[in-house]
Amino acid sequence: MNQPAKTPRTQEQRREMSEKQMLKAAIALFARQGYLKTTLTEVGKESGYTAGLVSHKFGSKEGLLQAVVDHISRRFLQDQLGESIELPSATDSLNNYIEIYLTEVSLREGPMRALYVIMGEAIGAVPEIRQSIADLNSGARARLMSIIQRGIDQGEFRKDTDIEAAAALIIGALRGLVMQHLIDPRKLNLKKMRTTVQTTVIASLK
Repeated sequence: MNQPAKTPRTQEQRREMSEKQMLKAAIALFARQGYLKTTLTEVGKESGYTAGLVSHKFGSKEGLLQAVVDHISRRFLQDQLGESIELPSATDSLNNYIEIYLTEVSLREGPMRALYVIMGEAIGAVPEIRQSIADLNSGARARLMSIIQRGIDQGEFRKDTDIEAAAALIIGALRGLVMQHLIDPRKLNLKKMRTTVQTTVIASLK
């Protein structure tokens, strides 16, 4: 019996597939060797395309970096967090945020490692990517500030809480733990630490 012919991909589907493959390749390379050492030629080779097509798709290496950061943060915010932090209870929302953040590294270590390598380079070796990371940090703090403010309004958290400082401290603690885990996962089990982190954060806001 003849098999039905496969429907050819549309131009839009081919475009989306090529972009997905290039982002996947860039994330793998950034995680393995960092942004500074990665070239568009390597991204093209890793993804099965040419450097020229990568450049055409993203405009420049910095454009590719921004697309990678946007892709990782969007996947985290939409696919992982989503409605889980929009619960009636701000305490439950914050606990979910912490749980998902600390679980993400085990679910998608490659993208998380790539992001942390990029953040490290933004501090020193590659200052031109600093703004991309600053924007990412600002967005993360704003999301946490919204949860904390909701908790204050609902009487769950102290009215004198400095929401900006609290959000910065929470992000700092979570990122510090993930960084330690990525460097030496055998010595830092994030799953075991999750409850302690949640209890400590919530207690600081009561």
